[in-house]
Amino acid sequence: MAALNPPVSPTAPARGSDRCAVVARALGESVLGSAPETCDAWLLIEHPGPWPAYDAPPGLSPEVVEFLDRLPAYRIRPQLIRRPGARRPVPPHQVYVSFSGGSVGGEPWTEQREVADLRELFTLDLGAVSRGERPGWGTPHEEPVLLVCTHGKREPCCAQFGRPTVRALHAAYGDPVWETTHVGGDRYAANLVALPHGTYHGLVTEPVAAEVGAACLRGEIDLAHYRGRMGVPAAVQAAEWFARSHTGVVAIGAVRPLAHVDHADGGATVDIDADGRLLQITVRTARSGCSRLTSCSQGTVSDPDEFVLAELRELTD
Repeated sequence: MAALNPPVSPTAPARGSDRCAVVARALGESVLGSAPETCDAWLLIEHPGPWPAYDAPPGLSPEVVEFLDRLPAYRIRPQLIRRPGARRPVPPHQVYVSFSGGSVGGEPWTEQREVADLRELFTLDLGAVSRGERPGWGTPHEEPVLLVCTHGKREPCCAQFGRPTVRALHAAYGDPVWETTHVGGDRYAANLVALPHGTYHGLVTEPVAAEVGAACLRGEIDLAHYRGRMGVPAAVQAAEWFARSHTGVVAIGAVRPLAHVDHADGGATVDIDADGRLLQITVRTARSGCSRLTSCSQGTVSDPDEFVLAELRELTD
């Protein structure tokens, strides 16, 4: 099932202190600029599991799987979700369709619908969603939705760190909180995504879960754990992080990239409006010099690039 779980060539997973998220914590690895760039919208479907690592889960018909596999062409990301703890039987399924902006821009939104048959998904106007237009397929859902990846069969670190984190969040905030299938960024577990804006937070451990979740529910980011915003180029995400660090602005909508010029090294120069302050920020990529396991499920060992600040200038009219 490619849309939910892209196939890889997994090796035997790491154990204990060798796991990728444990190593990332030990190294104090930077998470900024690491949200996925490839989608601007979401389709969340309640499914109690189990969730296989790479194949379609039980209970999804071939035509539903085919529909989900088409979504990335519309820059829509499909996710399965379930309630932490006791899971209610389905159907009916809770379904959310949410637009985050990303490469398209525009105001984020979420609609919610309860469906008795997942073939009702086929009536969703995917083109409208991809353009950021409310399809009117569900009812407007105004409060944030918090997703924590707990997809342990896809990545063991997501189970090890995601499950305690989602339990803490659900105990604190209840209905906005869901477990979800893999969201990307194995070594950043636990990963927390807030909709509709598509903001990613990583390395969210149980002790800080309630604090980070509270920021998301207020429409803010937690700078210490902020990975970036889905659909935005990685270098622009990193420049946004440095703009927020410089100005102290944490409201999601108060920092807007205006224009950017990409550099050959993977960095960029980005003009940013930070709550009325105009900044020009140049970021570049650098290696840490420490090769390590960056994905337990894929057995990937590398020295990944990280973004560093090269220049920050205040612009005046």
